[in-house]
Amino acid sequence: MSHLKLEIVSPGHADSELARHLDFTFERLEADGAVVRLPPSRAALDAPGSGRVDDRALIATADHCMGVAVHAALADKGPLATVDLKFEKFRPLEPGDVFLRVGRASIDSRLAFVAASLDQGVPERPVGQVSARFIVGAWPGGGAMPFPPPIPHEKRDDDVVDFASFAGLPVKAAPSLILAPLERTIGARAVPAFHGGVVAAGLMSSAGALAASERGEAAVMANCSVDYLRAAHATRPIRYASEIVSSGRTTLRIRTSAYQDVDDRLVTQALVLFGCGLS
Repeated sequence: MSHLKLEIVSPGHADSELARHLDFTFERLEADGAVVRLPPSRAALDAPGSGRVDDRALIATADHCMGVAVHAALADKGPLATVDLKFEKFRPLEPGDVFLRVGRASIDSRLAFVAASLDQGVPERPVGQVSARFIVGAWPGGGAMPFPPPIPHEKRDDDVVDFASFAGLPVKAAPSLILAPLERTIGARAVPAFHGGVVAAGLMSSAGALAASERGEAAVMANCSVDYLRAAHATRPIRYASEIVSSGRTTLRIRTSAYQDVDDRLVTQALVLFGCGLS
């Protein structure tokens, strides 16, 4: 799909560092949905040279592209803010492309719901599914306003070797981690705010680190449910913290919270379920 068509359909998403780095493309984009191809580009990898797309890159791409699908279904374009995001993983990803098959957005008043299935080229064999709700017509933390003009900027990626390095996440994450703002991880430039998908990636990193410390390699993420409470401003870092909610023989449930400001305001929270096999 041409950049010009994407700019017409969803001007707020066309000028995106996320798309520039992860190199995902819209194979189809209409009012009834979209098909997106996410290749194992350097910024999307789970580890340098692995050939596999990182789960965190997948959820960030899904958040972005489902927003585009909402715009495609709208007669009048306007800013979007993610309210909640749910990601369910059926099986591990293999090396290669991942396809997001996004359905038509359902829009009721100022709320829009959209869902997508995920596969690696065979729609009948999905690897996961994702869904999200958006507020239509308002920037996060503010009132309705028009799109800002695009900001000209160059793609700077000398330090990018995988998704963690793209997002500014540590190579070896810890349950308590800090995500510093980067130009390339800004979503809503009018605020400015962190990209919602990048905020979710930090939640998954913190939860995954705690799960690994408890169960080692046996802990595999099964699903993640994210609630966006307020804008994560891209003028200051985000602090993440995780805690175990429940621990069973084969499952581990973790709550992860994201904070900002000197008074540690809660901006986003997630509940992440890990399957841990039989012990």
